[in-house]
Amino acid sequence: MRVPMVGSTTLCMKCCSALMGVALLLAPPVPAIAEQGKGVGYDTIQQLQSEKKKQRKKAQKALIEAGDTSLVPGLVDSLFFIPREQRAEALEVLEALTGAELGTRYFDWVEWVGAHPEIEPRSGYAQFKAELLSRIDPRYTEILYEGVPARVRLTEVVWGGVRVDEIPTLMNPDTIPALDAEYLGDGELVFGAAVNGEYRAYPLRIMDWHELLNDEIGGEPVALSYCTLCRSGILFHSRAADGKQRVFGTSGLLYRSNKLMFDHDTESLWSNLTGEPVVGKLAEDPVGLEVLPLTLTTWGEWRWRHPTTTVLDLEPLAFYYPFDYQPGSADEARSGVSFPVWKKDPRLQRNEEVYVLRIEGSPKAFVVEAALAAGVVNDSVGASPIVLVADSRSGSIRAYERGDRRFRWSEADELVDDRDLVWNLTEDALISSENESVRLQRLPGHVAFWFGWYGFYPDTEVWDGGG
Repeated sequence: MRVPMVGSTTLCMKCCSALMGVALLLAPPVPAIAEQGKGVGYDTIQQLQSEKKKQRKKAQKALIEAGDTSLVPGLVDSLFFIPREQRAEALEVLEALTGAELGTRYFDWVEWVGAHPEIEPRSGYAQFKAELLSRIDPRYTEILYEGVPARVRLTEVVWGGVRVDEIPTLMNPDTIPALDAEYLGDGELVFGAAVNGEYRAYPLRIMDWHELLNDEIGGEPVALSYCTLCRSGILFHSRAADGKQRVFGTSGLLYRSNKLMFDHDTESLWSNLTGEPVVGKLAEDPVGLEVLPLTLTTWGEWRWRHPTTTVLDLEPLAFYYPFDYQPGSADEARSGVSFPVWKKDPRLQRNEEVYVLRIEGSPKAFVVEAALAAGVVNDSVGASPIVLVADSRSGSIRAYERGDRRFRWSEADELVDDRDLVWNLTEDALISSENESVRLQRLPGHVAFWFGWYGFYPDTEVWDGGG
């Protein structure tokens, strides 16, 4: 997720504490415990945010004596809004209720709550969390509310450093023909999309700042969601059941360091990684978005394969938005930024790039470096035989069904099967050169960082080129 913006000023994520201070100034006065008359609860937790040490001590004593662990998630959420120099009382309560000694870092406590699903938050938690977040943006009370349907644990939803829609989503952005894209170098990375015979490239240097766009390709509405934290760029078909286009924006919230987008119609939260509504009205009876094939590759390779492609026009974006659209500038701005993910696996390094597939509920991760070295990977995901076709020059990986065939690159640099039949590689399918009606369909895989994928799919298989 990009760094926060206030007006036209871009801020470093390390300045979130300043925004937090503003939020505290805007917060309503905290009532005294005695005035509540309802025993120990979320109102008592609010006392730990008081500037008066006497009130904090009184709340600390009441919470420890009550020993109610169902208040731990609310305590952890409150910790974010308490200045470090005033956290002693809240930390003593957390340590007493959990038996853990994790120090002062809010994110460490978020991970602890994530790793203890047996601790269910007390009734009223969603409303309490929404009221806390409303200090940052009042719209959070419309997204989170008591009784909101949720398919993920609200205790693991955290603020990502920007307000609702503060990252400007692109809506049907202007495009230009490939020949006019003089700002792009052949080696620059783009997301390449193909729908109904129309080709479009979305440069990474632009998506790094905007993270989300709503567009139309080949007559179909699409949404490209790019979670910069977990490196997952995914293209969704965004037509709803009623035929209308779902329009998405950035919520500013994260779940296991994965972007949560929201649809403008119902304000439900959607997972970038799964394409499913996870919090809100649509989560009650969820219908996920269809994932479309998307290729992360170089501009040179994409343009060579698809000379009729269009690409985003940089000029109007540079005019309207105060971003440095040079390659890598967004990565520099958010260098060192990370968010809590408690599910971890040592099989791969945290930020190892993997190419991931999920077929009929079976997830699998292929180490990108190993796949590029192999060139062709004949494997299976669950019960489905698949083939990865990788190009080490561009870094692109495409996945296809393979049936009962096995593929390899020939000495003539042609993709052939174990019967020495040549196959043509397209964005939609592998097509037999002998009979164009014989097609092996493209599969919608994408690149991700290992930690982001594992956080959602801990039962995933891993292919690392060995064995």
